[in-house]
Amino acid sequence: MKLHKYLKGLTSLILTVVFIIVSSNVGVAQIKGVSVETYYVADINDITDNTGGRSLSLGAKTYRIFVELEPGSKLRKIYGDSLHPLLIMSDSIFYNNNDRPSNEFGYEIQASWYEDNPTLALDSWLTLGLASKTHKGIMKSKDTDGDIIAGANNLGGTAAIPGGLLVNTDPIMGIPLTTDDGLVPNNGVFATWLDVGFKDAFGNDTTIFGADSLGNEFKCYGCALQQTLGVEGPSQDSSRILVAQLTTTGELKFELNLTLEQTDVNGNSVLIDYVATDDSLRPGEVVSPFLSYPLACGCTDPTYLEYSGTYTCLESDSCKTLIVFGCMDTLACNYKLEANFNISSLCCYPGYCNDLDIALVCPTLNLGRFASSSVLVYPNPSNGPLTVELFSKKKQQATMEIYNSLGALVYSDMIFLNEDVTLSSHNIELLQDGVYLVRVVADQLNESIRVVKQNNN
Repeated sequence: MKLHKYLKGLTSLILTVVFIIVSSNVGVAQIKGVSVETYYVADINDITDNTGGRSLSLGAKTYRIFVELEPGSKLRKIYGDSLHPLLIMSDSIFYNNNDRPSNEFGYEIQASWYEDNPTLALDSWLTLGLASKTHKGIMKSKDTDGDIIAGANNLGGTAAIPGGLLVNTDPIMGIPLTTDDGLVPNNGVFATWLDVGFKDAFGNDTTIFGADSLGNEFKCYGCALQQTLGVEGPSQDSSRILVAQLTTTGELKFELNLTLEQTDVNGNSVLIDYVATDDSLRPGEVVSPFLSYPLACGCTDPTYLEYSGTYTCLESDSCKTLIVFGCMDTLACNYKLEANFNISSLCCYPGYCNDLDIALVCPTLNLGRFASSSVLVYPNPSNGPLTVELFSKKKQQATMEIYNSLGALVYSDMIFLNEDVTLSSHNIELLQDGVYLVRVVADQLNESIRVVKQNNN
């Protein structure tokens, strides 16, 4: 009974430790990822459009940022506060078309404006789902209704370029806008829009998003763009929600913070704040590594010491040291030299073993208790077969069990003992190399011996 309790407790403990290791990912499951789509690349024709005296730079890339959520979650807010600023920056200025006064956000733009002002479609802005007043933004790969803004759908800008603008087919941007423009009709219901921290007392935009803005960095400690009913993705790609469009010739960097509406285990609707960094966390805030860009790569396998929940992608050779659970107290009888992750509750001391089975966790205390020659196991190290030599004063049945270094039972067999010496052979070739505990139990027989399984090839 104690053995069963020990193994059950050990399994529970290991699972708890693994949970603790990966606890930074708890809740992050609601954010499945962030997609940064290269929406368009400005070509030599596009830079001829100089509406209001401002034009695109050759090769400027327009990026769209989509947040991918678990089904059932809604996006309520994008924000920056005193502990978690909202950061969007580049090493070059962001592009904004001059011809959109008082329309700083993507949801405020009229799609009809694109006809005589095509480069307006490449402006930099924040949003929650909508790419115009009447369209949701969607990844081009999910768009099936064609194009309403590029090529023949516009008048060619201030230079009246024949065939229109936004017709570049550079493979770096994937699908051309003339094929699919990432705009689909909005059939959803939107409630009240609220924004704070983007304009001064006179209503003038103070960020990088306004028509008159020229800048390469926006960092705010008290701003928010909010939809009071929350936003879901379009039916064509319900898990992805557009949150920003940014055009620059430089390298993009951002840190986003989001408020999601989701359902808890009791079926109640709750609001959870997801933040980009863990520098200072308030109760209930959850860190999501996906909210920082460029994405950080490293060891994403929680069975290695190098693992971190801040990594979003696996970096080659970053996982180096497998976690070995065990007692690392040298005063304990089951001190484990090879352990690198201490589990203090496993530590066993003579006379006090936390209700664990002392014969299993402290086998060296048990050796010789019934005479040192009761059980012999050889060869040791072994690659199989393993010979167990037992001495018994009577005919009886014994149980032989082999446990791995985590305490899991990996082999079990029955041995029928004679009076005097019994030899029993057991093939352990299928066991992985490592240290094992061989335990033999019978009437007046309870022995535990460590054995090394080692491939000699």
